[in-house]
Amino acid sequence: MAMNDDDGSRHARWAHLRFSIIGPLLAAPPPRGELAAEIARLAAKTWLHPINGGPLCFGFSTIEKWLHKARGERTDPVAALRRRVRKDAGRQRRMPPKLVEALVAQHQAHRRWSYQLHSDNLEALVGTDGRLGPMPSYSTVLRYMKAHGLRRQKIKSGHAGRRARPGAARCT
Repeated sequence: MAMNDDDGSRHARWAHLRFSIIGPLLAAPPPRGELAAEIARLAAKTWLHPINGGPLCFGFSTIEKWLHKARGERTDPVAALRRRVRKDAGRQRRMPPKLVEALVAQHQAHRRWSYQLHSDNLEALVGTDGRLGPMPSYSTVLRYMKAHGLRRQKIKSGHAGRRARPGAARCT
């Protein structure tokens, strides 16, 4: 039984599942010394995935972490169990214009290089020329290249025009 998208956001559904798992521990805390056994019992259970309804299991430490998060929140424990969205979500980190120029020139000269090779060579260039600005992370370089169409040109294999060896298996 899968839930449809009208039931709220994915993050809210996950928060409600987490709360439904640890809620009984908050409403009726186990006697002193029995909390670990109760968390182990919950970790042994199979739960329904909040999006697709499939079976799902959680580890002891995960459930324990949820419990401590919810206990620390006085007003809305469900909100404490929601996934946090990064402050910079949807925004790309800035790359200095001179660094962008160097990256574009490097890509034009070496279209077959991998993203990693471009990033590594850009880092070496920044190391020798400080005027380019600070070196961004690999993931920032990767996102920039993909967003601006600086894709890797695949190497054409020379096998397209060759004839198969006699006796070689053919795919049909």
